Amino acid sequence: MRKKWKPFWSYDIRKMENWLHDMALAGYRLTKIRTNKRLFIFEEAQHPQRVHYHIVYDKAMDYHLPEAIQSEGWEEVCHQGNWYVLANEKPAEELRCYPVRDGIIKRNRNILYFYGGIFIYLLLTSLLFLVLSCITIFYFGGVLTFEEKPFWIATLIFRRYSMVTRSVFNDSVI
Repeated sequence: MRKKWKPFWSYDIRKMENWLHDMALAGYRLTKIRTNKRLFIFEEAQHPQRVHYHIVYDKAMDYHLPEAIQSEGWEEVCHQGNWYVLANEKPAEELRCYPVRDGIIKRNRNILYFYGGIFIYLLLTSLLFLVLSCITIFYFGGVLTFEEKPFWIATLIFRRYSMVTRSVFNDSVI
């Protein structure tokens, strides 16, 4: 049994499929995936094989291979959650049907939109800070003054807390 850890495997599916193909040529056959731990578990095969892998992402709970795909020779090797790994032992020239990649494309696009939105938010807040800093430096001459008035409650609580801790420490020394 051999375990391989691939942390960002789901973002470049074609590269992963080629890697799985290379592992099969090296004499290792995929038996299990653990998507939450990013682990691929292999067993040593008796002899190297030319196996073409295809990774499918489908949110449907009852995913099954279409008949056209099954008749082409694709079979499910393993799955976990919404991820399915299919294999075919036919040569690449004979393969005419492949499973659809719509689920993976949609998933990766949603992830791109989410992290892109966070990046744009952080970029705009950084630019706002930069603009306000430039205005302060060039317009007001770089002099900043801080007053206690906006945070008078926080200042009062901090002073009260520091006075209490001083009296506790002073009493314990005596």
